[in-house]
Amino acid sequence: MRFVAEGCLKLYRIDDTGKEHILQFGIMGWWVNDLYAYLTQKPATFFIQAITDSTVLQVHRDQLNKLYDKIHMMDRFFRIKTQNGYVALQERTINSMSQTADECYFDFIRKYRNMEQQIPQYMIASYLGITPEHLSSLRKNLVRKLS
Repeated sequence: MRFVAEGCLKLYRIDDTGKEHILQFGIMGWWVNDLYAYLTQKPATFFIQAITDSTVLQVHRDQLNKLYDKIHMMDRFFRIKTQNGYVALQERTINSMSQTADECYFDFIRKYRNMEQQIPQYMIASYLGITPEHLSSLRKNLVRKLS
């Protein structure tokens, strides 16, 4: 488990063509993990990389399990954290299937305004599943609507 104490990280996978697909960003106060690998104890399929200078606190699975046994509130805390993460991922998946790229981008900037300022636009495009050129067009349209 990794906790972002400072900075900004990305969780991503690289496909067979070498294209990067960003699943998650993590900013100060957030947790970033390849949860599937963590829970199944299978080899990781995602990479985690700092986007900005970052401080990350990490606890190994074995140590975390010992904490669960000693401090039952830790078990509850991580269970709730995992549940909330699952709900957020499911919501993002459903939204990406049912919303237009415009709506997905507007949701992203509405929910994560502070994060948007820290992340290069091509990474936001990857996260949204669109090209950087399409994102640039969306941003231009947004500026026109606001002016």
